[in-house]
Amino acid sequence: MIIRIMEAICAALDAEFGEECPSYIEETEQGLAGPCFFVQCLRTSSELIAGGRHQRRDRFCVRYYPPPGSVNRECCLAAERLNDCLECITVEGLIRGSQMYGEIAGGVLNYFVNYEYIVQKQEEVEAMDQMASYCAVKGGD
Repeated sequence: MIIRIMEAICAALDAEFGEECPSYIEETEQGLAGPCFFVQCLRTSSELIAGGRHQRRDRFCVRYYPPPGSVNRECCLAAERLNDCLECITVEGLIRGSQMYGEIAGGVLNYFVNYEYIVQKQEEVEAMDQMASYCAVKGGD
């Protein structure tokens, strides 16, 4: 599911920023040259709720590498657009982002977003071959 969320984030970025600002989920050997995005899952957790259901919480960092020049301005503009395009993503339905914020460090915008969702795990149960039952009514003939 984490990879599908990363791909959904990339699809949202492509829809908002277009082809001139590509998004990646793997770093390249030569490094990333701006403008572009790098999507990374920083933390994932799972908590059993009940009946095979698990609450998943995944924290992502979307790094924006701006083009050379007005780095601060570009990062601020990108952060505003990321607020809108990552608020809801589509992965088997809509997932809403939470705890969204950005930090500019070293000429790169680090934008953080959490996605929470429920996963239903199907447990395999071995079926019985045969079952016999007997019912009787008390006081009946």
